[in-house]
Amino acid sequence: MKKMVLLMLAAFGIVQVHAQGIAAATADANKFVGNYLQPFGEGEIYNMSRGWFSTARAHKLLGFDVSVSLQAAVVPSDKQSFTFNNADYSTFKLNGGATSASLPTFMGGSSSQSIHVNVTENGQQAYTDFTTPSGIGTDFKKNISFLPVSVPLPVAQVGIGIFKHTDLKVRYFPKTNLNNVSMGIFGVGLQHEFSNYLPFIKKVPFLHLSALAAYSHLSADYYPDLTNSTNIKSNNAALQYAISSYTVQAIASAKFSILEIYTAVGYNSGKSNINVNGTYQATLYTNFPPPNNTVAINATDPLAMSYTASGISNTWGIRLNLTILKIYADYTFAKYNGIGAGVALAFR
Repeated sequence: MKKMVLLMLAAFGIVQVHAQGIAAATADANKFVGNYLQPFGEGEIYNMSRGWFSTARAHKLLGFDVSVSLQAAVVPSDKQSFTFNNADYSTFKLNGGATSASLPTFMGGSSSQSIHVNVTENGQQAYTDFTTPSGIGTDFKKNISFLPVSVPLPVAQVGIGIFKHTDLKVRYFPKTNLNNVSMGIFGVGLQHEFSNYLPFIKKVPFLHLSALAAYSHLSADYYPDLTNSTNIKSNNAALQYAISSYTVQAIASAKFSILEIYTAVGYNSGKSNINVNGTYQATLYTNFPPPNNTVAINATDPLAMSYTASGISNTWGIRLNLTILKIYADYTFAKYNGIGAGVALAFR
């Protein structure tokens, strides 16, 4: 929830100067915000594809487990900033005379760069200036120094043995409203252990092999109160965020007493959409004397960003089996590397 609120504050800080209702300015706004939010949009796709397993072993019939984990997609250094080129924008230009600059993304550092916005509304020139938003990377390094800069996501799921050597895994949280934020999650996966089909595996009883296929979807909405805002007014402002992800994994694990080591190779794919919807009215400045020194600009559903991510992943993890309590941690190598840790109560 806190991550979604931080995202909303950053996105609406940009909307306050960008929701202009002019095609060129809207295109520039989408490009700018799209670059700014890219590591968040992509990182959460990878998070949604992870945390499905901590062993290759399947439950016995009606055996089950309940697990909670935290997944953190590590943001590559080249995704913590993006290059702003004046030539790529028609209404946005850097203040100070530079033609290009490196600016932080949402997961990057601080910024003091100013941008000048100049548009034409009904044949009249209008303008404003804004300071580009800083990222949360500096605060992340200060407050969560034991982790690299990463996009986190908590994951809760239930697994149950439904027939021989096969587990059904479910992630579900009904869409719930809390403090102007609503969020819901649904996911389903099947994991099938095929160790018993391979004669040579039967000779190595501590080794287990399985395959997993899973799908998950997250949707979240935030509804800020902008009815009394001085910068921009709206009575139906909403930021809507949706992620869908798919994963297929080949999993192997080796169990030695209470210690278990697991690894997997797989393929992940997904898409995330971030939309700023609603009707907005913003005020820009003109070069005319009062009372004509400002002009009102209207916009409807001004911003829509879409991100896709896919690729091969390789996970390595370790698990402690303390009777029904399982404690595990793993690291995944991918375009966005991942750190995962969790606990589970399992009844085989």
